[in-house]
Amino acid sequence: MPRSTSRRSVVAAVAGALVTSALVVPAAAAPATATTTTATTSGLGARWVKADRARMTTTPSSRSRTVARPDDGTKVRVLERGRYRLKVRTPSGRVGWAAKSALTSVPLRDVTGTRYTKKLVAVRKDMSGRSKVVRHVRLGTTVKLLARTTGRDVNRVKVRVPGGRTGWVAATRLTTRNVWGQLGRCESGGNPRANTGNGYYGLYQFTGRTWRAVGGKGLPHRHGRAEQTKRAQILQDRAGWGQWPACTRKLGLR
Repeated sequence: MPRSTSRRSVVAAVAGALVTSALVVPAAAAPATATTTTATTSGLGARWVKADRARMTTTPSSRSRTVARPDDGTKVRVLERGRYRLKVRTPSGRVGWAAKSALTSVPLRDVTGTRYTKKLVAVRKDMSGRSKVVRHVRLGTTVKLLARTTGRDVNRVKVRVPGGRTGWVAATRLTTRNVWGQLGRCESGGNPRANTGNGYYGLYQFTGRTWRAVGGKGLPHRHGRAEQTKRAQILQDRAGWGQWPACTRKLGLR
């Protein structure tokens, strides 16, 4: 082969290689696709704490140090996803990892106000109607509303009961009607110190004998409103509304 021909072949081959390499974009420089972006952000967003005083830790390990214990009903922001735990930020700015089982995507909203139980109610530890019972409260017990579920669990309400315990009940078990307040006003004009000398005492006009039968000490008018209501609730549980025949009929309670 002539020398000039060989030199032209080499030059052509080198030029072709340079052109080819200029058209290839390095993998590191390739722009991210929509699929890649979606994969890194999928599932992030808001969650609500459904476990009472859920534990947040410094790392995904449940054995790491506790950084916060948000109460149930708290709204948190998801920052990162793990297999069993989520990295979240609380409203106060604390960041840590919480178990997925302690969080829910069902929205909760803060609620305020007072309600009264319609009947004997089991107040439960978390939103599940099958969770541990924190306390049983009687008909007409005053409760304070703290949070309410929306979406598919709209009927669950978090409440604080007398004594300070908190838990969840069905919203259908609560009412705005204060039956004991109404009954007290009907029986005694709402006066827990009522003693007219007719043998009936206090807010609900107990006789001394009936008062002692439900665990009362002394006479009812010498005790506060809360104690008298507690004993009236016990009496109603045992014997029904017939213990106050005129007023409960007037109030439509029987």
